[in-house]
Amino acid sequence: MFGTIIQDAYKENEKDDLAYAINDICNPNDNNGWASAGIYCFWNYQTREILYIGLARDLSERLKQHNGLITIDPKGCKVENINEYFNENEKMGHSIFVQSSNHQPVTSRNIFDLFRKDPELGNVKEYDDEPVKQDYIMTEGILIEAYNKMFNTIPPWNKIAGSKKGQLASTIGNYEIVKFFSSKDPSPLLARYSIREISNNPTYERYELFLHTARQQMLTTGITFLDAIKFSRSFDMLETYEELFSVEYFNRILDI
Repeated sequence: MFGTIIQDAYKENEKDDLAYAINDICNPNDNNGWASAGIYCFWNYQTREILYIGLARDLSERLKQHNGLITIDPKGCKVENINEYFNENEKMGHSIFVQSSNHQPVTSRNIFDLFRKDPELGNVKEYDDEPVKQDYIMTEGILIEAYNKMFNTIPPWNKIAGSKKGQLASTIGNYEIVKFFSSKDPSPLLARYSIREISNNPTYERYELFLHTARQQMLTTGITFLDAIKFSRSFDMLETYEELFSVEYFNRILDI
């Protein structure tokens, strides 16, 4: 289930670093952290303009494809857009909208461990009807359509809108999620640490995983953040909420 937006911004020579960090916290073979599948966004670091909203079964692998670290047909990725962007800009914004690790789909990197099937034979496509895949397909459609409802157009690097089902379910209120893909403003949905900071510090990851449970409750049930925190605290044996106050987490401004 979706809940947490995590931002970062990277220079052209930091592509590998960011891909490594996403793989660390969203690994298809690891129950720690978040699922590898989710929604991602590229945005202009200077203007905060959202450039592209996409979905991925494997967020790390998809970032590598878009940035030319894994070679695929340019028509199937945004490598040309990104190369052009870096010709004129020093840093690119990148955000991921992540879901719980218990919503992990089958990927080419975990299909052998799960089912002893060879990923080279294209078996992953057998699982395209997984509920978790349908969820993130619908979520992408909701968010692209929310952007469209706000600006009467889809993001400039998106060639098509998302799923019809997602479009029909979308409301202008869903733009509040899209907004925080690039906004500097604090939000209950936005992690106060960057992708790479979370990867580098297990304590930060624990904070954001605790809050992820609350964020899920906010989005799925519509309850307030405070009520959602109460829900998260009922499952927390480490007194994480008290620790968040002791380190002044809620006063922290994300610095990327």
